[in-house]
Amino acid sequence: MLQRFLCALFAVLIVTPAAAATKAAVFPFDIRDVSQEGELIPQLNTEDVRRLKLVADELKTLMQKDGKYEVVDLTSQAKEIEAAAPFDKCDGCEVPIAKEAGADVAVTGYVDKWSDALLSISLVTRDTQTGKLTKTMQAQINGNNDDLWLHGVRYLWKNRFNAEAPAK
Repeated sequence: MLQRFLCALFAVLIVTPAAAATKAAVFPFDIRDVSQEGELIPQLNTEDVRRLKLVADELKTLMQKDGKYEVVDLTSQAKEIEAAAPFDKCDGCEVPIAKEAGADVAVTGYVDKWSDALLSISLVTRDTQTGKLTKTMQAQINGNNDDLWLHGVRYLWKNRFNAEAPAK
């Protein structure tokens, strides 16, 4: 009897699908020079370019490790992404690109550079079915090195992006 119960339970566990991970399109991050009225920095230094990729890749890694998200590959949308950027100025133009890639959510990020020692990192998430903003968040970075940029994106992930909503 116990053996039949265990076999039945095992069969149910095998056929019961696990909760599907939310498919997320994480776009390349932008950087704005706030001292120039928020314009994109025309001549990015190689460290800024590298750090933008570093924090975007870190966010993707955190999302994948969590298991609630599956990061979709945007390689085939490279031309559309380049034409649409910067995403903080296009009011959701990333949504159709993310939807075409099979994503449930579109995630964009940007860094505001107030000075060489004061920056902020922002993340924005939109639902690809409705185009509506679902999350916006920002963290200040007091310094300009890899560790501080990574600390900023990890803070946002842990305390804003992936934080459970408070019970009502």
